[in-house]
Amino acid sequence: MTDNTCLFFTITLFADSVGVTKRTVEGWIDRGFIPAVKIGKRRLVNAHAIRKQLDEASDGDVALAGC
Repeated sequence: MTDNTCLFFTITLFADSVGVTKRTVEGWIDRGFIPAVKIGKRRLVNAHAIRKQLDEASDGDVALAGC
């Protein structure tokens, strides 16, 4: 990977960037729909894992917008 920026997002920032509520993102994490890590009391959305899954699933047809 050549670009190390924006590997993780706060739940609020991720929710804002995809146009849903914070509670929706928390539900997605709880159900295992999107990957997250817990650091201390904070959960962070693993944007790198999401990008990798999208790239593998679509053979590069869908790309996440840059940070």
